[in-house]
Amino acid sequence: MQLGLSPAKVIDTCVASGSERAWLDFVRLFQPLIAAVVTRIMRSYGEFDRTLADDLIQDVYVRLCNENCKALRQFEHRHEDSIFGFVKIVAVSVATDHFRARNRDKRAEDMRTDVKDVDAIISAPPIDVHRRLTTDEIFMCLDRITSNPRDRSIFALYYQQGYSAKEIAMIPGIGLSAKGVESTILRLVQAIRREMTSSKPHKRGLDEGLSSVPSVGDVR
Repeated sequence: MQLGLSPAKVIDTCVASGSERAWLDFVRLFQPLIAAVVTRIMRSYGEFDRTLADDLIQDVYVRLCNENCKALRQFEHRHEDSIFGFVKIVAVSVATDHFRARNRDKRAEDMRTDVKDVDAIISAPPIDVHRRLTTDEIFMCLDRITSNPRDRSIFALYYQQGYSAKEIAMIPGIGLSAKGVESTILRLVQAIRREMTSSKPHKRGLDEGLSSVPSVGDVR
């Protein structure tokens, strides 16, 4: 990377010229961060595979460069290092999307049961309705109440990855202020509670499953 170039200048040069040298500077600047984030997400899901890591890293660059680098062109450099926060959030989103999609496929496959197994399932003891809900169950409920990709991304970034409303609002395409992100989170939490407590026999277990979701006054 050329000496003295700020991150904002590197990005401006990339989107303006598209030269090979400019993109090499871009990769040198952000590769360590993207690789570290992808590795952390993979390990949080209990695995690490070098080939998959390389694929996910490439997917992050693809996401950043889609539509003639629209995300990079629209990014507002509020301070010197703000772009690093944005790239980190994009990397988290790409890696998390991969594992969520894989887990959905796995659940769908698990549901394809041979006819010979039906009797065993019917005669199995009922699930304890007072158990604590899993994260997957909460996100399956989220998928039922909204088809808006922005809503699902905001919810996942806030509750799974621990990003603040302010950090999420910085993502181009979100189109919301920090207060708007907080309002979206509150709306989704309320909708999930209504959905999951609509069946009275399951109310106690579902409430326990949502016990980690903060009240209105606790939202960051």
